[in-house]
Amino acid sequence: MAKQIYLGGGMLDLGDQMLREWEKKDLQRLGFKVYVPQDDKSVNDKNNAVQEGLAERIVRNDTTGISESDILIFDYLPHNQGTIAEMGFAQGLVHAGKHYDKVCVQCTDIRQGTGHIPLEQDRAEFSINQYVYGVILELTSGHGIQTWEEITQDLIKSYGKY
Repeated sequence: MAKQIYLGGGMLDLGDQMLREWEKKDLQRLGFKVYVPQDDKSVNDKNNAVQEGLAERIVRNDTTGISESDILIFDYLPHNQGTIAEMGFAQGLVHAGKHYDKVCVQCTDIRQGTGHIPLEQDRAEFSINQYVYGVILELTSGHGIQTWEEITQDLIKSYGKY
């Protein structure tokens, strides 16, 4: 039976939506089942979704997706508060005894990982909040941030293609 992946990341602009769709198809091509929150039309059809209790339904649906998945993949971007909250929730589940086969985190901000270290701290083009980075390191068993290619190659190495 195919492993289920929870694919968390930004989804509020067209570019993020297109990236999540491409990533989902890439993971499905490898044989995985994929839960992507943006596909949940009951809460994400912004023109037609019932607004009453919307926040509670989003939390319930995405929490179920996180809880029932075998593998978690997040795209960390500092402005994606929902994704950061999801990573914190996943960390809480791990502390409570939940086991995930893998947790991977990418960062699609093009400024991340360039090695540009300014002499003036106020000129830093990108940084990760160190508490959040600690959560990422804990969830990923020390792997930290990976590229999409590293993540998919690791999945192929661990599971092959279904």
